[in-house]
Amino acid sequence: MRRQGHVNLRQWVKFLLRRDTTFSGEFTAMVRLAGADCPRSFVDVGANDGFYGSNSYPFAVRGWRCVLVEPHPEAFTRLQQRHRGRSNVSCHALACGAVAGRMRLWTGENRDTTHATLAPEARAAEGRPWGVEAVEVEVVRLDRLLRSAGIPERFGILSIDTEGWDLEVLRGLDLAVWRPRLIITEDMEPGLAEKCALLSAHGYERRLRIDANSLWTTGP
Repeated sequence: MRRQGHVNLRQWVKFLLRRDTTFSGEFTAMVRLAGADCPRSFVDVGANDGFYGSNSYPFAVRGWRCVLVEPHPEAFTRLQQRHRGRSNVSCHALACGAVAGRMRLWTGENRDTTHATLAPEARAAEGRPWGVEAVEVEVVRLDRLLRSAGIPERFGILSIDTEGWDLEVLRGLDLAVWRPRLIITEDMEPGLAEKCALLSAHGYERRLRIDANSLWTTGP
């Protein structure tokens, strides 16, 4: 496994050249699919350190209103430091799920926060290891968090990267009320079929897949 610090150097070079920190050009795809009239608001659940492979960082530096959610204490500290002084960004040391409470968050191998998850069985299903270390974190419903953060019901982009927990995040957001213009999720088991069915039932159509990420849109 490459050390995250080494990859971050490559990420900085990529950002300086293209102002893009996404892994595989998701930034360009999100801008195109969301449209020129997209509300300039971005919600990132599973924001990690806010830069490494980040879907939200290119939007944050362009002045979009960003709500960044990251439960892992070490990753959250880096996230908060990265966006210190940006009035358009708020950082929340929380996890999101269908039911509020407290849960154990498992780190990735070698305490890799990029693969921290509330659903370690998801990594096991893919034959990928996870660390034995866990921290207890607070879990909230995403709709309640957005309400408290002052995000309007029709906002711009929702990015969810929670290593197999995406379905539970969506179950904590009433999609009959909250209508992000674009949703980007990671395609991982368990619950992939249920997640797709949930989005489709609320009028979202999968428009593009980039690596393990699916991009969903609906009409304004």
